[in-house]
Amino acid sequence: MKILDSRQKFGSHLGLERISLICRELGDPQKRVKAVHVAGTNGKGSTSSFIASILQEAGLKVALYTSPHLVDYRERFAINGSLIPKEDLERVLAKVEQAIEVVEKAHPEFGAVTEFEVATAAAFLYFAEEKVDIAVIETGLGGRLDATNVIVPEVSVITPISFDHVEWLGDSLSSIAAEKAGIIKPGVPVVIGYQQDEAEKTLITIATEKNSKVVSLADSGFQVVDYGFNGGSFKLTEISSDIFQIHILGLHQLENAATALLAATVLKESGWKISDQAIFHGLKKARWAARLEVVSPEKPWILLDAAHNEAGIKVLAKSLTKLFKDQPTKLTFVIGMTENKEPSLLDPLLPLAKRMIFVKASSGRLPGKQPDELKNYVMAKGIAAEAYSDLAEGIKQAYTDEYVCICGSIYLLGEIIPILT
Repeated sequence: MKILDSRQKFGSHLGLERISLICRELGDPQKRVKAVHVAGTNGKGSTSSFIASILQEAGLKVALYTSPHLVDYRERFAINGSLIPKEDLERVLAKVEQAIEVVEKAHPEFGAVTEFEVATAAAFLYFAEEKVDIAVIETGLGGRLDATNVIVPEVSVITPISFDHVEWLGDSLSSIAAEKAGIIKPGVPVVIGYQQDEAEKTLITIATEKNSKVVSLADSGFQVVDYGFNGGSFKLTEISSDIFQIHILGLHQLENAATALLAATVLKESGWKISDQAIFHGLKKARWAARLEVVSPEKPWILLDAAHNEAGIKVLAKSLTKLFKDQPTKLTFVIGMTENKEPSLLDPLLPLAKRMIFVKASSGRLPGKQPDELKNYVMAKGIAAEAYSDLAEGIKQAYTDEYVCICGSIYLLGEIIPILT
């Protein structure tokens, strides 16, 4: 794991040259792995998990590559739900390290290899060695220049696009969408989740230019049938009369599940043996940690959610509003955010808050926002708030209340989960 710790998060040179050269040195393992490629701002991890669950239910050996991890780095590399064994991760990382030494020596002009490129190359190598039937590959950041974008998938999937990482992807929806659309390959169909008009127009334009069939959730007749504390159900009236159930909370998760269903349908139409039963049961069995995940169903009722940007916070607020519409009580929020986030990000949660407890959350790449700054912001808006430098103390204080929601940063959740367990 030392090679991962020694690598920087971002390279001085943006491009696919480094990852392409590393893969070539390894024998191009990515060319031996059939894949579904998933990009987007919000919901790409959940959607990837739904797709993987469907494919596994169809009897396939399915790999899943996601990032970031919550507690254990091995979470990023899974086959049929099982994390990569430690010895296998060490072995493939050693092979990748050897390849990197060759590449960096021969091509110093491309700069140092990043941590994500190391992990991505290791994933391709491990999945190829394990001879998986198909891999669901989630992009890290963006799409066009993302290290995962050296694959030619069976289908591309783009989940909802919103503002995040604007310093890397651009400050307009169209520019961000163009970066995400970089995963669309000529002639390869693309499934598009719900998008704002500006983003959808860009995606469809690029897909048309690449002669890629577009399958859009907006055209599928998506309808929510039911939603509550046990999950929800939906149907796609343009495709089927069936009602599909999920046990992951969140109104947006119904949309993510529907997007996954469309991706499975595209695969089925292209020859993959995926039955209607596999789709139904795969969606129902899917799980995704720390996304509106109830980790304590009794008092205190504790929910974890990885919402960390404007769109994520809005869908969290919408889902909680729906869940608690018949509840007389409000929630206590435990929140930690990275320094690059504005306090106003919290505004959609304020009507739901009994009080807010702020703690510090850092990503390893970005420092944490000062808890006192966030406390002062919400108190000025009439919300009771507290700030703690000690994470465990902040959690302890929240335990006195009935309903608790912990959110603001996936890195915060990674620190909190061991405390809760």
